[in-house]
Amino acid sequence: MKDNFKISDKEVLDARNTIFKDYGIPELEKNGYVKSPFKTSWFGQYDSNIRGYSYELCKLTNQNQLHFINASMLKGEKRIKISLNIFELNEKLNSLDDLKDCDGINFKLPPNDLTIMELRYDDYKGPPVFHILFLPWHKLGNIKSKSSFEKEVRKLRDLVKKDMDNIDSFEKRWHELHKPNITDKEGNVIKK
Repeated sequence: MKDNFKISDKEVLDARNTIFKDYGIPELEKNGYVKSPFKTSWFGQYDSNIRGYSYELCKLTNQNQLHFINASMLKGEKRIKISLNIFELNEKLNSLDDLKDCDGINFKLPPNDLTIMELRYDDYKGPPVFHILFLPWHKLGNIKSKSSFEKEVRKLRDLVKKDMDNIDSFEKRWHELHKPNITDKEGNVIKK
């Protein structure tokens, strides 16, 4: 019976990781994002027990803004949490390689974490009920059979690929909601 279909947390985790690695990252790379150069950045599995995966990518714009994309997948969940944050650097960098000796942890700590926008969650327009009920999320839906699992994987793959290809629309929305903190290259907020 189809009601007895079980899929392991590891299979669900592996499917989401494959989607982001094979479809999300290449689209982000086409849009100028690269693996984050910071010493503390994650790019792959958390630990040997594979409790999850985390990827941090960034790009440096001509306006000396540093854009971060973080994607994480935890074992036991069905979603890919993809977030965006943008900073204005107080000194001109030649390239992202100028950050390779930096820690970068301050970009994730208060007050910098206040401007993180989770894609398809924090960026919606309109009543929250409409968003929750009708808009697609970066999440696998109900899985009741092998074919429903494959269908959900295809849907999530297509959505992640489309959204990462159109990341500029999310960057534009971020700028409508937030103003970039001015920081040094370590992520320390510069007082005005």
